[in-house]
Amino acid sequence: MIKDIFLRRFGKSMVLFCALSVRFVAAAELNVPDDFSTIQAAIDAATSGDSVIVEVGSYTENVTLKSGVDVRGAELARTFLEPETPEDPVVLADGIDDVLFANFTLISGQLGFDVINSTNLEVANNVFDTIGQVALQIDADSQVDVLNCVFWNNVNAIRRGTADAQITNVAFIGNVVTINSPISSIIDPNTNVDNCGFFDNDDLKDSGVDDGYGTDKVIGDPLFAATDDFDFHLRQDSPFIDVGLGADVIDNTTADIGAYGGTFAEARPYPLAAPVVSDAGGASSPPYSIQVDWSANLAYLVTNTVMPGSYRVYYRQNQSGPPYDGTDAGNGTQPSPVDAGDSTTLTLEDLQPSVGGAAAPQLLSVEPRDSSAIVTWEAVTGAADYRVYYGMQSVDENQVDAGDVTSLTVGGLENGIEYRFAVSAMAQPVYHISVTARDSTQNKNESAFSPESTLAIGPLTEGELSNELTATPDVTTPYPDLPDKGCFVATAAFGVDWSAEVQALRDFRDRFLVTNRPGRAFVRWYYRNGPAAAVLIAEFDDVRPVVRGLLWPLVVIALFALNAPPAAFIALLLLCFSLLVMRRAASFKQLFTRSVG
Repeated sequence: MIKDIFLRRFGKSMVLFCALSVRFVAAAELNVPDDFSTIQAAIDAATSGDSVIVEVGSYTENVTLKSGVDVRGAELARTFLEPETPEDPVVLADGIDDVLFANFTLISGQLGFDVINSTNLEVANNVFDTIGQVALQIDADSQVDVLNCVFWNNVNAIRRGTADAQITNVAFIGNVVTINSPISSIIDPNTNVDNCGFFDNDDLKDSGVDDGYGTDKVIGDPLFAATDDFDFHLRQDSPFIDVGLGADVIDNTTADIGAYGGTFAEARPYPLAAPVVSDAGGASSPPYSIQVDWSANLAYLVTNTVMPGSYRVYYRQNQSGPPYDGTDAGNGTQPSPVDAGDSTTLTLEDLQPSVGGAAAPQLLSVEPRDSSAIVTWEAVTGAADYRVYYGMQSVDENQVDAGDVTSLTVGGLENGIEYRFAVSAMAQPVYHISVTARDSTQNKNESAFSPESTLAIGPLTEGELSNELTATPDVTTPYPDLPDKGCFVATAAFGVDWSAEVQALRDFRDRFLVTNRPGRAFVRWYYRNGPAAAVLIAEFDDVRPVVRGLLWPLVVIALFALNAPPAAFIALLLLCFSLLVMRRAASFKQLFTRSVG
């Protein structure tokens, strides 16, 4: 009798092994999204013998399979499929033959996978996560192998109407109902259910104790690595390790129960979270070092007290993303990647950071204010800091570091003086760092890169100066009920500070008054007394025409001075001075005559 049992189990194992192993070589591989934007478009374009390979990502569509066309996700835990139309099946197999559907995580929707009148269909290494009604439904006229899947928190995991639905190495965790059948075609839930794992399913709890179906069932917490991240790898000490039927393609041992066991298992470890990087030396002076810390990958082929896997730290200067081909760690002796063993921390020491100068910024505006000016510029890619230059005769007379901003108020300026401004960008070397996990198998299967972390470290390098702009600080005390502010008597008289008359007087001030000591003294006196006069003019409309009449001769003189040759302007000044002297002399003569008479 023992011999008969052995032969029956051995024969069953060999049949399963042959069924999983003997598959023809696909004629072509159609890639999504590189070749086709949707999974369905790739399936429609494929012919029998082709395979559709779906890269990592989230895909929202309802997929209908085609005979002879395999559909596989590139990485189970990161290739998601959810329905565009929630009331329709996420995946439909209707009247098809000879298809493998593997390495997907199906999420949401009411019906995950609907099988109708289909044969030689293999549903392998998929995760069915929180499907609203039925995760996998198989009608009475189909023949399906369900291999190494995980049914997680579904209302109904598998509903089958035929005993030709073989369920092997499948994990049923947290479902309301695990395996049942339609009333019209009742199938014993123990039939053709082999080496499956069960935990915390509502329909299999007897007085709070978990139970399961089929032969060689395993009851217990599977110890999944990180279900919040859809990572259903098994941790060390999981009862689901090496208790399945057949062999694992990953480590060539007895198959695990769950999505990472069996012939079609995807071998790569789940990617790590972004590492934490910190300055371990001096941010601005050598020696430069960066400490890299990360959280462990908890899959038992990586984190293991007997045979652990390992980690690699990849780095690169001044450019994001792979290839991470840095060469300067350890003073050039530790090119990327650097092996960290099974530790979750590594220090990149004796780095040699360097970077070229940043591009010259574009200076956008300089707005004058009272004893100050607001300088604004465009951001420069890769700039870590900016430096503002300014002066009366040359921009390099003064400088101030602005930080990582695009605007700075420069104070301590003298009103009435024209200043010149420019800006430069400061670049600092930036290290881009990623970490991978490798398992302990002979192949050292390596995860995809973690999200990248960056750290600016090393000396600042200054780029070229921007364009120059000028501005003349002004007192900007506002006055009531005027459309503009800061231009005092002339603005109050003419209404706005952008009128031609006001601008002419401003230009005269900048060109002829602030360039000499007497003129600057007059400007300072005007700034002290002008606001009060402007308030009076603004309050009494009848005064404005009188003030405009008084200012018009000054405007005419200003326009003449700004546009006439210097000799003509000097002649005009002499003429005005002569007229004034003659007028004073006439007044003195008239007064003298009256006194004598």
